[in-house]
Amino acid sequence: MDEQPREYYRRLVDMAMLAGKIMIGAGAETHRAEDTILHILATSNFTHADACVLSTFITITLSDPRYKTISITRRLYGGSTNFYKVYATNNVSRDFCSGKITIDEAEKKLYQIENAKIYGNFMLLIAHILACMGFSIVFGGGLYEAAVSFFCGLFIGIENLFLAKKIKKSFITTLLCAVTITVTAVGISYAASLLFSLNIGCQYVIVGSIMPLVPGVAITNAIRDTMQGDYVSGVARAMEAFMIAAAVGLGVAFGFKINEWIGFPLDVKFSLDNMLSMGWHAVAAVIATFIAICGFCLIFSTPVKILFVIASNAALCWIVYLVGTYLGATEIWATFFGAVIVDIISQILARKMKVPVTVLFIGGVLPLVPGYSIYRVAYDMILGGNTSASLTQTLLLAGGIALAVLVTDTVLDIIHRTIKYAMIKMLKQIAETNTLILKGGAIGNIRKFVFVFLFAIDIFKILCYNII
Repeated sequence: MDEQPREYYRRLVDMAMLAGKIMIGAGAETHRAEDTILHILATSNFTHADACVLSTFITITLSDPRYKTISITRRLYGGSTNFYKVYATNNVSRDFCSGKITIDEAEKKLYQIENAKIYGNFMLLIAHILACMGFSIVFGGGLYEAAVSFFCGLFIGIENLFLAKKIKKSFITTLLCAVTITVTAVGISYAASLLFSLNIGCQYVIVGSIMPLVPGVAITNAIRDTMQGDYVSGVARAMEAFMIAAAVGLGVAFGFKINEWIGFPLDVKFSLDNMLSMGWHAVAAVIATFIAICGFCLIFSTPVKILFVIASNAALCWIVYLVGTYLGATEIWATFFGAVIVDIISQILARKMKVPVTVLFIGGVLPLVPGYSIYRVAYDMILGGNTSASLTQTLLLAGGIALAVLVTDTVLDIIHRTIKYAMIKMLKQIAETNTLILKGGAIGNIRKFVFVFLFAIDIFKILCYNII
């Protein structure tokens, strides 16, 4: 890039800061936001370009002997998960770094992304309902349980969309949503048993309806940040996940107590026997997983372009989980294998579709997030069960996802480095072959040159394409 006036570089730093702020606020991993900032700063050709990104602040420094050092710091505040903003910001960064757009165009697009809202409140309300109804079937419920989950999804959708803006405390909002789910599930089930003699499994309704509240994004980002060496951010994300899970568990426990005070009989079982059945319910559960994740994707403002891809990945994940348990694997190992499949597919599709891996992985792995384990902890707290064993099981399930990410990313990184090394070696062979051709080598050398060159280009396009 040609030398620009100092004001240009000041704008460049501000633009990089805006991109990082949008990504962190939208739920991206710390290392992804940091990489995006550094790629933008690299276009300046300055001697030093540094960025320190945490979940609460960003510091950017740009220095070069030709100019005075430019350094800014911004305090970050919490936001809601928004995959569209992560995806769109990633695209703007890629286009700017490749020279397709100017800094003026990039700034304009980033400001539009910052204020964008691709789905209205009505659509988001429907999304909460779909997520709750779908997961109530996934975890063993039937049509009656799905019908009760309709009301749970409706109520927590209203709370998240309207009440949360007034409270401005995510812990309190999550706790209230969990209380609402429990009271609604037990109350409607009790009324249905009195009026229509229906036997509705409250456990399926509660477990399915708390899934939109569980900290799937926080858990995944904590794992990936820790793997990238961002331990401060990883610990912060892990604490965020713990606080959300605690809010959900306490909310369910308070809901049980409120039902007890009201006088509803607390005939709520923990058994989720139907969840792992391999009959007609398994087929229904896979379809319900697809529908539920479509709801989640709408809640997370996922672009339509990748919404059905994520939902299909999640459905495949649940198939792997069910097959694993059917073949005798424990819940932890079934979770591990399901997460491995999701991560591999996410890595492949991310390079093919030019989408951040996180966007594809989080939605795909959501069925494995230990929502029912959080319910079990609350259940044991109220009814005097083995709370420590339930909590340990929850941590082990989260650990299964973490292990899957660690193993898959490590293996894929080794494969990527090996292919990159092989490609460099092939290019050296091309250079040697080209030398032979220039010296009047035989036709066989020309054929070899063409074959190796085209093969190297194919490998580069398919397997060695790095996403900004």
